[in-house]
Amino acid sequence: MKLLFVLIISFFTFNLSAQPIKLKKKWQKFYVGKIPAYEVSLNNQAVQIDAVQIKVQLTKDSIYIQVGSAKWAGIYSASKLEKKKVEITGRMIGTGIPEILNLDLREKKIIRKGLFPQPDAVLNRIKSYSNF
Repeated sequence: MKLLFVLIISFFTFNLSAQPIKLKKKWQKFYVGKIPAYEVSLNNQAVQIDAVQIKVQLTKDSIYIQVGSAKWAGIYSASKLEKKKVEITGRMIGTGIPEILNLDLREKKIIRKGLFPQPDAVLNRIKSYSNF
């Protein structure tokens, strides 16, 4: 009986840790970084993709992403991964591919999960960005 009680309590505790949260205003900022260069195989030929700058802006309920000259907007949801880490999932308008961002609250940076074969990108928080 005690084992069943412990299992139920741990299940609910684990479930609550992954519940959606509101992103505090101090984390709703601009983040800038680079997607590193990588190689793609097209028609049995290796094609080199150059590094490109990526910019992310988080607002109260929206996310704006700019990769090179391409821009996307959408909405996001945030859930707590650990004590000082938050996972942000952006649903971009016009694409069916979610953007996965891991926000490190301690280091004030975001790690954007790249889609294969694209590598992950590290973005650092900046005060403001006028060219968004």
